[in-house]
Amino acid sequence: MMTRITAMSALALLAACGSASVAERDAAAQTGAAAKPLTIAGLRIGMSAPEGQATLVRDGWNVRTSAGEDWAATVDRETKRQRNVFPIEEPKNGIEALNARKGDEALIVEFQPTPGGDVVKSVKYAAPAAGRTPVQIAAEMTKRYGGPGSSRVGSPTYEGNWCSGGDPCRTVLGNRHANLQAKLDDYGKLNLTLLQGIEADEAWQASIKRAAGSRGPAKSSF
Repeated sequence: MMTRITAMSALALLAACGSASVAERDAAAQTGAAAKPLTIAGLRIGMSAPEGQATLVRDGWNVRTSAGEDWAATVDRETKRQRNVFPIEEPKNGIEALNARKGDEALIVEFQPTPGGDVVKSVKYAAPAAGRTPVQIAAEMTKRYGGPGSSRVGSPTYEGNWCSGGDPCRTVLGNRHANLQAKLDDYGKLNLTLLQGIEADEAWQASIKRAAGSRGPAKSSF
């Protein structure tokens, strides 16, 4: 299966991050001074589930979805939790995650429910590095995302981190805003991780608690 990702040209990164058409659209929208968008395979944080699915299908990914709770069920679960009502069984009318494959490339996309529908909260990508060295991968990543906030290039590993919102950028975890990490592991696999950040996590949790609290106290049954 390694034959699917063998190019070492200037477009090698496009095989690692989705279709060439997606990267070309990203590049066309950028100016020389602008920060490059944190996307994987055309997916960005906050993208709606239908748009994300359509983007992947259009670019040749085989997509499977896993059902999850929608906004109403999520709020109902929190309402019950606040009232100490257990166990909680909610209908699964939303999308919790999707798994996608294209040749040797694999994606896991996680969603979170909002009043307007499910949106992307994280994207994880993995594929063989196909013989590219850490130095070559570092150059490809910089070309696509701009200079990393932090990076380590060695043999045989590589790691680069990109953060938004002016966050100190040392790791993929613990950042206030959206961030991306590229990592070449000891087994020769390139892993990309895109996360929405703590600020968005906290805002989402607060919105659920507000929605649950607005339903008012439970009525007495006697």
